[in-house]
Amino acid sequence: MRLVIAPLAALVVLGAATACGEDEASSADPSALEGTPWVLASGVDVQGWEDVAPSAMFAEGMVSGSTGCNRFRSSYSVDGDTLELGEIAMTAMACPPPADAVEREYVGALESVRAWRAEGDELVLLDGDRADLLTYRAATPVGSWQATAFLQGDAVSSLVARTEITASFAEDGSLSGSAGCNTYRTTYTTDRGGIEIEAPAATKKACAEPEEIMEQEAAFLTALPTAARYEVAGPTLSLLTAEGTIVATFTRAPEQ
Repeated sequence: MRLVIAPLAALVVLGAATACGEDEASSADPSALEGTPWVLASGVDVQGWEDVAPSAMFAEGMVSGSTGCNRFRSSYSVDGDTLELGEIAMTAMACPPPADAVEREYVGALESVRAWRAEGDELVLLDGDRADLLTYRAATPVGSWQATAFLQGDAVSSLVARTEITASFAEDGSLSGSAGCNTYRTTYTTDRGGIEIEAPAATKKACAEPEEIMEQEAAFLTALPTAARYEVAGPTLSLLTAEGTIVATFTRAPEQ
């Protein structure tokens, strides 16, 4: 039986994380903060946090991402180098260790954010004393991934049992992998969280088993070029349409 993934669960609102920005002039450019998918590089002191690394994406007055277990979102306002977050809302999934401890520390740090600065491909969020709280790096899809679900028709569904779909995003802009039966190859480009994937070319082998493998393969190869955005959260890569609909989700492949 395949799992059909429902929309995000209702969000649980946490305490407000408001701040009074300082009245000092700043030349900070909000475009350095906004529109880039960020993944945490430091700021959480929990053993094993890298395996569930939280993320954040600032765009159009809303910040969203992963706490290491749950999804979160909040409004924000930026004035120079001051940054004010609104109420933080999260999904309510129970988190096993170390994700539960990572989530507590990460959300606690977000509630203390009062300022920001950008340094190249890094983003640093600061407290009211301008001390560093959270440091992020720009996320990238580069690496090897295994598909966990993708858009098939009008629903996002898990894979047919006993099948595997992979994707390897190379630094040179090439993308290749297995579509379940055949191998495929294409190219991709990224720009501040946006992604464009060309229509893939695949080998022509026919596989009889398991049942529905060829239909699944065709659906995956059709879905890939519809991706317009990407997000990376811990060991998970999500490809999304321009409207935010899931195209495909992946988990990082084990190292060989």
